[in-house]
This record gives sequence, structure tokens and C-alpha cells, in this order.
Amino acid sequence: MSLETKQLRYAVLAAETRSFSRAAALLRIKQATLSRNVLHLEHRLGVKLFERRTRGAILTPEGIPIIDTARRILAEVDNLKNRARAMRNGDAGELTIGFCGSLTAGDLRFAIVEFQRRFPDVRLNGVERDRCYLHHALHAGVIDLAVVTGEFADPAIKRRSLWSERVLVAFPKGHPLSEVERVYWHDLRRLTFVLGTQDPGPDLMRLLRARLAEPGYEPEVETQDVSRENVLAMVSAGWFLTLVSESTLGFHHPGIVFREVHEPTGQARIDYGCYWRSNDSSPALRRFLGLIRERYPDT
Repeated sequence: MSLETKQLRYAVLAAETRSFSRAAALLRIKQATLSRNVLHLEHRLGVKLFERRTRGAILTPEGIPIIDTARRILAEVDNLKNRARAMRNGDAGELTIGFCGSLTAGDLRFAIVEFQRRFPDVRLNGVERDRCYLHHALHAGVIDLAVVTGEFADPAIKRRSLWSERVLVAFPKGHPLSEVERVYWHDLRRLTFVLGTQDPGPDLMRLLRARLAEPGYEPEVETQDVSRENVLAMVSAGWFLTLVSESTLGFHHPGIVFREVHEPTGQARIDYGCYWRSNDSSPALRRFLGLIRERYPDT
């Protein structure tokens, strides 16, 4: 037995108006069309739903629970249609963002907060991994978008520039330069640094070497395959200095003093970009990229 939602809708409206003629008028169809569909419904169910009277239509005792059930079915069907429409438009669904830094501060946090405010029915998932993992995760469809520093040299992946973050140097408390208000690159020469292999460590390494290298001298940099937290633990223990991006400031780091690194033209900064598969047609991704274009129109 197959039932048509149209027939259920006609019967529910007839029950609510207690009139086939009024229900037909509200639906802008002929009364004969509505009556015929309700009659077909009764035949399919094997139950008489209405007592037809000269001045209207009254539900039978058997029809009352059936019409109540029909209302619930129609509400679910309408919710399903609205949900599907929202997903097509990018107003609902799911979006997984991969990142390397902290979500507690900086532009990525602001972008995500704004996206969730505008599209509360889109479920956002976060994946924090290194750049190599995120590259593979994009291809595998594990994530929809990666927000990282540097470049993915991959023709199958699209890129858009995002924001830049300040570069800061982390000193252990008591270090002579921790008392200096402005730190420049030349102040950091002949000091020993530690940087992690996790992003943005490799990009900060390139920046450090580009700014501090000079003829016959390369900066002293230890690379450690440890988390950012453990890199900072080494700094707080007084072993090394390190460079971080400003999103690191979202955490409390006792025993460490952060200072911006300045260049002749202003603050030293590191650039971020977002990456996605060129064949990804996800409406939720399209919505997020639209927000990015709106917030960062000049990138």
C-alpha cells in the first residue's frame, strides 16, 4: 500500500477546517479534486476518516488518531525537505577543518565563530595535525579544508591567502632580552633556538635563517620532533629560545616572556593560507570560502 503525502495533506487540512470546500479553497484546487484524493486515501487505509455532511466534514472516531499520525508524518517530511534544502544551500551539513595552530586565539578562531553564528546548523569538526598529514587528509577526503602556513605544491589543491600573524620570540624569564621593549632580528644573532618539526616550525625556521644568516655564519637552531608545548617547556627551562606565531598566546605559559620581533618595515609576520580539493563541491565549504572572501577581501 502506497500513500501520497498530497493525500495526507488534503485530509489534514480538511480535518482542521472541518470542510472540504474551505480546505480546497485554501489549497486553490477544485473541491472535487480534494474529495477524490481523500476518498482514495480512505480506500487505501480501509478506514472511513470523515462523516460527510451538508455543512461540513467531521472526523470519525477511527479518523482522529489517523489524522494525528498524518500530521506527524507531514511534519517529518517538511523537516526532511527543509534539511535537504539547507544542505544544498550550505546552511546545514558538515565541514571538517584541519589546522596546525591553536584555535583559542587569532583569525582562525574568529572565522570559525562567525561561521557558526551565521550557519548554526552546519556541524564543524576540527583536526589538529602537521602539514604532511593534512595534505594527505585533503586528498583522502578526511578534511574539507586545511589552514596552514607555507605552500602545498599540488595542482589538485586550490589555495587562497588568508591572514598573517605576528612572529614572537619566547624567552625564559630572567633572560636579558626579556626586559627589552622592542626586539629586532639583529638582537637575536649568536643565540641558540629550538624549533619543532610541527607547523609552523619549518616556516619559522626558514624565516629565522633568512633574517639571521650572514657570510660565514648560520644561526644555531635545534630541531626537535616534539609538540609546541614541549618546545616551550625547553624554553622555560632556560635551554633555548624559540619563535612562535601569535596564536600561541591563546595558552598560558608560565616562566616564558613573549616579545614581538621587529623589522625595519614593521612587525615580523608569517602568512597563512587555506587549501581545499579542486573538485570539492561541498555547499558548506562554499559557504565558508564565501565568508573568508568577505572577511579578507584583499588577500
